[in-house]
Amino acid sequence: MNKQTWYKWHSYAGFPLAVFLCFVMFTGTLAVLSHELDWLSNPAIRAPASNQSLDWPAYYRNVLNVANGDRIYQLSAPLHNGFAAEAILIDKHAQRYRVFFKPDTYEYTGNGAWFNWQTTLRRLHRHLMLPLNIGLTIVSATAFLLCVSLISGLVLHPQWWRGLWRLPRQHNPRVFWGDLHRLTGLWSSWLLAIMAVTGLWYFVEKYGLAASYPDNAPVTTEVAKETAVRVQPDVFEKAINHAHAIRPDLQITSVFLPVKPGQPIRIDGQAGHILVRDRANNLIIDPVSGALLSTRSGSQLSVHARISEAADPLHFGTWSGYWSKSLYFAFGLVLTSLCVTGTIVYAHRIRKWRRGLTPPLLSVIGAGVTSMKVGALVSFALIVTGLVLTASTLAGL
Repeated sequence: MNKQTWYKWHSYAGFPLAVFLCFVMFTGTLAVLSHELDWLSNPAIRAPASNQSLDWPAYYRNVLNVANGDRIYQLSAPLHNGFAAEAILIDKHAQRYRVFFKPDTYEYTGNGAWFNWQTTLRRLHRHLMLPLNIGLTIVSATAFLLCVSLISGLVLHPQWWRGLWRLPRQHNPRVFWGDLHRLTGLWSSWLLAIMAVTGLWYFVEKYGLAASYPDNAPVTTEVAKETAVRVQPDVFEKAINHAHAIRPDLQITSVFLPVKPGQPIRIDGQAGHILVRDRANNLIIDPVSGALLSTRSGSQLSVHARISEAADPLHFGTWSGYWSKSLYFAFGLVLTSLCVTGTIVYAHRIRKWRRGLTPPLLSVIGAGVTSMKVGALVSFALIVTGLVLTASTLAGL
């Protein structure tokens, strides 16, 4: 294909749905630092920095006192230094909410809604608050467009490394915005590639290529099979002791307790394996007897499962804590801006304003959006749907 054909493919992939792509990229960028947004907006999450190991049994006893009969679903260690430990509870109306504790004294610091910044932004970005099968399909399908944009963009700039240091020319608006689009695209191409590949993985994983994991052993006591057991403090302590004895390498991050009949205690954590979610390392405990039922290690997963595990850390930039999340956030904003600069470039190309007669920037963007026609209507329809569903969810409707 010649250069003109590649340019058409680049335009077809990025321009018609540029508004929707901009929304998906922006919500994803905010989702990277969603925990930090929660930390800023809810004082209960802020806690004194502490380097001491979490005393999980003491933590659990304090959660029991605060729960006041509500069911405890999950206990989590502080996400970062300066964050409180968090437990998720379920009230008598089956509504989830969060409670927070200092990680050194386990003193209760306050509570928070289930739909915080993190949950809201992740769900809006992932599936627009639509039913998962519908929303995830729509959002992850945009990865095909990202792949075409990335490949065509690199083909159009075969010596792309030279363009990394070429500042935008400023002798007319059309050239300036074209150069700026090229420059930011080249610098953010590494993140675009990650988003495209992981997005494609989410799509194919949804439709037949989901990884299989070793089955967790079922509970063994009759009571645990028939009821959602409320775990006693001595059983909880026994479960934690099992984890420390059998997996001394495991840094426990979460403990899940039964909320339905037949569910065990599940202890998740990290054990030094690269690019795996916490669930890749777990211990399964009977919630009545405290007996160890099974254990799983990230080092024993199949290649297929390891690929699946790597998707989330790579997609959301959690693989290296604050450093990687900050990097993703900065370049995520650059990726988001590509949708805007691409729209401006296309508007200049189709309208061909004379030098000195270029309208204000917002008018140029408006002209570009208008030129998207059906693509703009589809984009706004999806965005408005997601925002309306988010608002109704937060309002409890």
